[in-house]
Amino acid sequence: MADIVPPPGRVFVGTDRVLDELLDEIAEQLVARGHQVVRGADPRQAGDGPLGALVLTSRTPVGPEFLDRHPELRGIVFASSGVNSIDVPDATRRGIVIANGATPQNHGSMAEATIMLALALRLRLTDRLAALAEQRPRPRPAELDSRSLSSATLGLVGFGRIAREVCVRLAGWGTGPILCHTRTPQPNTWPQVEFCSLDRVLAEADIVSVHLPLNDATRGLIGAAGLRRMRREAVLINTSRGGIVDEEALADALHRGEIAGAAIDTFGVEPLPGDSPLREAPGTILTDHVIGHTVEMYRSLVPAAVENTESVLRGEHPPYCVNPEVLLRHQEGAE
Repeated sequence: MADIVPPPGRVFVGTDRVLDELLDEIAEQLVARGHQVVRGADPRQAGDGPLGALVLTSRTPVGPEFLDRHPELRGIVFASSGVNSIDVPDATRRGIVIANGATPQNHGSMAEATIMLALALRLRLTDRLAALAEQRPRPRPAELDSRSLSSATLGLVGFGRIAREVCVRLAGWGTGPILCHTRTPQPNTWPQVEFCSLDRVLAEADIVSVHLPLNDATRGLIGAAGLRRMRREAVLINTSRGGIVDEEALADALHRGEIAGAAIDTFGVEPLPGDSPLREAPGTILTDHVIGHTVEMYRSLVPAAVENTESVLRGEHPPYCVNPEVLLRHQEGAE
């Protein structure tokens, strides 16, 4: 069964409540290029025929049972950057290439959004807007609580493309130290970043920004104990994945004044439930997983997905490959 070679063009393209228009356009372009496209909400709707590739979003799970039924599958392409609906190590063991939409426009837009949120939190933007709407008297100098981004200590939890782009964009801002906790430190490439423990990032940073995938190791990583380590003047930003930050613990920390504020773009349950404790928490900026989704980003995702898919079907390296070690194994097996 492992030697089955699929027809090169049969592709399942999923559906998604948020990115349906994007998936529709990807499917249209693949059909225009001569590929046989099967549509559905669940990959199991593709039937029992051989498949070359899946094109999905991270909201569509792909389990081991499906992969067992399709040993011929060459790759799974995610239309956006998230890949948390597939067990990447398991797919890698099976020789399945995983690719995503981590285009320069994607991580660049998210980096800019992260910096915007940092500025908004430090400068107390939501409170200033509310003060004008409520016709409060202008604060006296002694009552001001805004803080500059200049000389602030930035703490990064994770050091993927978005976190690195944050560093690039802040290079001329005169910020303070950049602390980073990651499994893959790069001190030689990034001498301006001090790689250290998570405890130190939480304890010393004025701005803690989360840039991690969601998996068993990161789920609930920042909970009540971690929030208590943060400084009272510090703020937390999460534009990566819901579930990494304990939302109830965060709301409690904000109510207690244990941290000064939080900007959260992604949640454990989306859309954010009406009874979420975060909705009533002070000092929050809450957005519906769209904060860095620019026109430029979306325009980059369709060609990236089409190119990823065709590269997978040809047995070539897709431009945005998540597990390139699979391709090395394929090459070694061909020698």
